[in-house]
Amino acid sequence: MPSLPPLLFYRKVWKSTLNQLFLFAVFLLFSPSFANAGIVTTLPPLTGLVLLLDPQADVHCLLPPGADAHDFQLTPKQVQSLKQADLLIRSSFDDGHWSGINLPGRTLDLWPEHAHAWLSPAAVINILPNLAEVLLILAPEREQAITQAMSKALSHAYAMNIRWYKALEAYHARGVIMQHNAWQPVLAAYKVPVWTVLESQHHDENIRPHQLEKALEQLRTHPGALLWGNRRHANRALEWLHQHQESGQAPLIYFDPLGDCGMSWLQLMQANLDLLEKASTP
Repeated sequence: MPSLPPLLFYRKVWKSTLNQLFLFAVFLLFSPSFANAGIVTTLPPLTGLVLLLDPQADVHCLLPPGADAHDFQLTPKQVQSLKQADLLIRSSFDDGHWSGINLPGRTLDLWPEHAHAWLSPAAVINILPNLAEVLLILAPEREQAITQAMSKALSHAYAMNIRWYKALEAYHARGVIMQHNAWQPVLAAYKVPVWTVLESQHHDENIRPHQLEKALEQLRTHPGALLWGNRRHANRALEWLHQHQESGQAPLIYFDPLGDCGMSWLQLMQANLDLLEKASTP
């Protein structure tokens, strides 16, 4: 059975989150007028984590469907909604460049030091108990339901971790060529080599001819590599590689690291896993 990444990796995140929990509890204690104003999240997967633990939560996602998270700016209406929220849930490593994201004393920053951490079942398993504690502060009347949902969510997340490991076993030797590095830390945890990442910057389409030739050479060396596309990016360079491969053995899959605000975290991970398992089936 595959093991999760070392828990020490997330110890610093736990400590930071516990400090945020304490400050948030103190704020609510002395600011009852903010009750029932709702939860605001920056990104769809964070909404999905809330819905996983409390489907009845009043939660609103700032990033609208189809919007580019890298270039997103809050509207005046969103700024006003944010000011009235009970709680802001964010992942500042990924949304730290947004302007106007400021809610002192009412912010839970799940992953300030790790990019796209929600794509890792291990990271989610570690953060779920802390997130549940916050939701219990906001909705103590749903304590039993949230506690039961957390237990079930942890069980599902462990199972999801194992299923991803098994689906990626075929690529331990074959490896991956990526358009964008969103999934790279997760693949590293599952011991999948990434031969090349075509984009060095966010939405970097200035990929030079020598980079393409180098990637094509990697594909010749590893003809069974998985071409890991990103639905949030143009993928033109990866599509060029797919068209110019000599073996025809390298599948191209467009994974979605964000999903939409109506999906739970499990639904997001399952949708991507379905794509991977389909490509891995002979």
